[in-house]
Amino acid sequence: MARHFLALLACASASLVVASPPSGSEAPDFALKSTAGENLRLSEYRGDVVLLAFFATWCGDCRAQASALSELYTRYSDAGLELLGVSLDQSMRQASDTAAALDVAYPVLHDAGGAVGKLYEIERMPVVVVIDRSGVVRDVVHGYRRGSTDYVERVQALLRE
Repeated sequence: MARHFLALLACASASLVVASPPSGSEAPDFALKSTAGENLRLSEYRGDVVLLAFFATWCGDCRAQASALSELYTRYSDAGLELLGVSLDQSMRQASDTAAALDVAYPVLHDAGGAVGKLYEIERMPVVVVIDRSGVVRDVVHGYRRGSTDYVERVQALLRE
């Protein structure tokens, strides 16, 4: 019970500024298995605008954000947007079941040991790392506000570059 309370507290305080790769630095490369069973490597998406959406199934804001991100991905994927959900859950099944229940349109990767979360210095969720076509971190967005158009504006600007 205490663990879930701490998890909810971490999710609720997600808007606090936490460490992350600084804007202007190259996005650290990684490879993870997707819930569909294939291995995906971040560097394979060079040339596209990429959003890395770090989440956990117990985080309510993460679940709400997943729907908004799915709409964004569907709208801009043909223009060069790639979105990779990175689940920090311990169970691949949890990540897969949640992605299916939320009907996400983008690939969901499972970071079983949390190595990629550590690489990106994720301390609270949700976090979205915005990466430009050259593989450079352009922004890190902590937390989620329902109805915000921040992602749309950031994606549109990067797609125009």
